[in-house]
Amino acid sequence: MASQTKTHEVTKDQIIIDVEDKVAEIKGINQWSIIISRIRNNKAAVIALYYVMLNLLIAFFYPLFLSETPVSTDPGKNRRFGGGVNAFPNLKYPAGVNIQGYDLYSRMVAGTETSIIVGVVATLISLVIGVIVGLLAGYYQGKLEEIAMRITDLFLAVPFLIIALIMIRMVNGGQTEIFEDFTQLQIIILLLGVFGWAGLARLVTANVKQVSALEYIDAVRIMGASDKRIIVVHILPNVLAPIIVITSIFIAGAILSEAALAFLGFGDPVNTVSWGIEVSQAQDSLQLNPEQALIPGFAIFFLVLAVNIFGDAIRDALDPRLKD
Repeated sequence: MASQTKTHEVTKDQIIIDVEDKVAEIKGINQWSIIISRIRNNKAAVIALYYVMLNLLIAFFYPLFLSETPVSTDPGKNRRFGGGVNAFPNLKYPAGVNIQGYDLYSRMVAGTETSIIVGVVATLISLVIGVIVGLLAGYYQGKLEEIAMRITDLFLAVPFLIIALIMIRMVNGGQTEIFEDFTQLQIIILLLGVFGWAGLARLVTANVKQVSALEYIDAVRIMGASDKRIIVVHILPNVLAPIIVITSIFIAGAILSEAALAFLGFGDPVNTVSWGIEVSQAQDSLQLNPEQALIPGFAIFFLVLAVNIFGDAIRDALDPRLKD
């Protein structure tokens, strides 16, 4: 009889948990419909989203947009017909020819892939590390939180640019065998991801601590839900808003950082096509052909601007204080 009563109680608790999950799911669907509606009503965000999607399309299918391979050169000297080194924009070369004799339009198209890969992959690495550390530190707190926060302090105190320059120098000079099979671009992506998670981890930790203190989390815990279920099902969905917002900031920051490193001469112009590399190589012909620096420079500017505008729109859409 006692076992039947216990089984009945467990079943009842399970039913309550299942009902709560269904209610949360319905609320989540309604909330996302409101968020999408708010973004649609933001014209600047819609334009920014279309621009980002255009860049994604070019990045995934860039060979379809090429007039010729980005590494082919035009060594001809007859600039009257659009050929030759440092040729101005013309019908044959819409963006001109840079000082190395490369078709700048083809280099710009191929460089889109590099910027998108750097932004997305580096951000994913930071998100995985930062979210996991933040969830565990914020939920368990105590010593684990203390250790995690000290580690984040260490990563936040490290000057990323100096570390990146040292690492690239070491790899180029053959002074380390750990990354000998990595390309310079892969090293830059790895460094951006590994050194970018600390701020996110602190943000997630603070939000998880707030959610963990709510009464319904205590109720779910009393009903017998495991820590894994509480973290994944009940806490993570409630801290997604700041994570989504900071993702756009990370993507824009990664794109700018890669461009800055390439501009400083730490790119790989032989094996990589990058907007930052194009700006760097245009320095030698800046007075004669300023468009060679302006075109890739504006490409970086508009992509980062679009990502930031869309990120701001998501932040506003996720703000519960706003009313429709």
